Amino acid sequence: MCACWPPGCKISMTAVIYALDLLLLLSCLADERPIGAERRFSFTLLRLVLFIPLLAGQYLLFCLQHPPRLIEPLFFSENLFGLLLLLLGFRLRQLMTSEAAPQQGERLVFWGLSAMVAIVGGLWLWIPPQHEILTNGVILPYFGQYYGACLFVLLAVLAAAWRLEMFWRRVGSRERRPYKYVVIGLFLILGSLAWSVSYRLTYLHVDGDHLLLLAALFGVAWLLIVHAVVRHRLLNRKIFISRQVLYATFTPLVFAIYLLLVGTVSTMIRAFGWSLPFVLQWLLIILGLLAIVVLAFSVRVRARIKYYVSTHFYLNKYEYRDEWLAFSEMLQGKMTETEVAEALRRILRECLYTYNIRLWLEDGRGGFRPLAPPGSAAPSAEAGLAADDPLVRHLANAPYIYVKNADLDPDTQRVATQKRGFLEANGLVLIYPLIIGNQCMGLIGLGPEHTGGTYGRDDFDLLAALGSQAAWALLAVRNAERLAHAREQSAWETLSAFVLHDIKNAATMLGLVRQNAPEHIHDPEFQQDMLLSIDDALKRMNKVQTRLKALKGEIVPVLGPLALTAFMETALRRLSKKMPRLHATLHCPQPVTIRSDPELLTQILENLLLNAVEAGNRVDDIKVQIDVQPISQDEVEIILTDNGPGIPLELLPDRLFEPFATSKEHGSGIGLWQVQRLVACLGGTITANNLGPEGCARFHMRLPLFTLKGL
Repeated sequence: MCACWPPGCKISMTAVIYALDLLLLLSCLADERPIGAERRFSFTLLRLVLFIPLLAGQYLLFCLQHPPRLIEPLFFSENLFGLLLLLLGFRLRQLMTSEAAPQQGERLVFWGLSAMVAIVGGLWLWIPPQHEILTNGVILPYFGQYYGACLFVLLAVLAAAWRLEMFWRRVGSRERRPYKYVVIGLFLILGSLAWSVSYRLTYLHVDGDHLLLLAALFGVAWLLIVHAVVRHRLLNRKIFISRQVLYATFTPLVFAIYLLLVGTVSTMIRAFGWSLPFVLQWLLIILGLLAIVVLAFSVRVRARIKYYVSTHFYLNKYEYRDEWLAFSEMLQGKMTETEVAEALRRILRECLYTYNIRLWLEDGRGGFRPLAPPGSAAPSAEAGLAADDPLVRHLANAPYIYVKNADLDPDTQRVATQKRGFLEANGLVLIYPLIIGNQCMGLIGLGPEHTGGTYGRDDFDLLAALGSQAAWALLAVRNAERLAHAREQSAWETLSAFVLHDIKNAATMLGLVRQNAPEHIHDPEFQQDMLLSIDDALKRMNKVQTRLKALKGEIVPVLGPLALTAFMETALRRLSKKMPRLHATLHCPQPVTIRSDPELLTQILENLLLNAVEAGNRVDDIKVQIDVQPISQDEVEIILTDNGPGIPLELLPDRLFEPFATSKEHGSGIGLWQVQRLVACLGGTITANNLGPEGCARFHMRLPLFTLKGL
């Protein structure tokens, strides 16, 4: 059992190292599948990334504790590392020649050497090769098994260095950037390993200090390779991890790394017998904890970390679906342009890495008016953009204006020069339009990123997605405001028509009195009816405000028992005197008592009879027959039939009662609409039809009877 493991551990360190080495070797079988050269290179690079810290850890462990049973797995790991270096050389050649599959000879060489290394490494477990353990190193026998293993590693290193150098020469200058740190790290590993192995072959001595130096150099090289792999996604693998999870675990991860580094430094200090003053030791610990606290609570630092994570660890800078859904949720319940614009400003503030966000909304004349954030002073008139402004004209044909773009076309460069003062005064580097179809609903102005980065394709894609959604919302809000204004205008027109109709009815009654006055002025009965008509007209005019409540559905009838026959006879007698052409006859077989409001019922009867008189202009005598008959225990039906031309078919059956629907030349279309509303207030219904093809309009009005149940 290895002394460096805890007491009672049943698994030796040698077995663990052998198992990990063999697993990495067997993973090479995955390359035998029909995959491309780039994926084979990615798998090989991944194995090196995993194997380098394993080998560096063995170097470091040997230097710190000198376990005697670590010599065999150390040389076995170096041999496997040599195999991986050979495989890397093969993959680099395939990458340069774009071969779909490795050559048969290379496959035989690799797997033959792999079998030999595995067999020899297994024999070392049973029969360890001869060597001599020193205080800080190992003495190797001349031409022994370890000597051959070192020679194999040296040849593999030279072959890999040759392939790597050829690869670097073949790669174009523009394509070198992603591989730069990988090549530097690999050359650092190859150079340091070649130096160490050459020293062993020359002096037959494995020096512990050399292994410690190798561990440090391998660590530096590993960091360079990992940085390049992560930064440029050289493994070409997609790992889907939620950004929120990564952001939430970043600070705990930094804290864990900090504790790991503190533990590693403490272990090295104890192993080498170093001393560290008490004050300096705790000062470093407290400063480290303070840095982590600042990282957790600093908005600017967290924003920079978020930017780095989004641009280095993800294929896209944004999760467009999440941002789109978040913006959709923000837009819920927004009823004004200002509310929509503030929601857009908020989502952009959360997504883009800038504090300067300006918005302009289309002013209806082709220009754009500035929109100040809530709580800030109103912008000056000079902050707006007219329809003939060079920036507005340019954006009509350009997707955006970004002054930091290195490849500005001449037109954009000219506009940027003309508007330099405007852009600098507002601190803007990007202007993006909110386009929907061919209509621009507004403009977004963005300042530079506070992270020091520049706006790129992902930023423009996000602005396109959110901008289109914001443009739709602004258009919907604007259309809703226009519709509300149109409804207000319509209501005002309806109100005016309603008032005019009431005044018209009063004026008509007064006109009829005036028309009959010369002939009947000396008749006492006519004089009495004339005074009643004038009083009625004055009351009607004084009650216009009350009548207007019908538009809002606020008619409150005063219901009570009403003897219908007597009421109808009195009302017809009065109306006949006002309308001499009207000849109305009432047919009511039995006395009927209804539950109604006499004033509203008078208006209904007056509207229906006046409508019959006005519709029968070509008829000398307007005859109206009124039939009253109970149809059930709860209702009575009043049927009015005239001898006029009838109701146009296009107005039947329901359009007749709609506002402004009329067939009369000077009609307002309000009377029958008002009748229907008044009948509904009395708890009844009214319908209309024609008696026959020759005409004769007929109205059926049903009203509730006065019953104990109706009380």
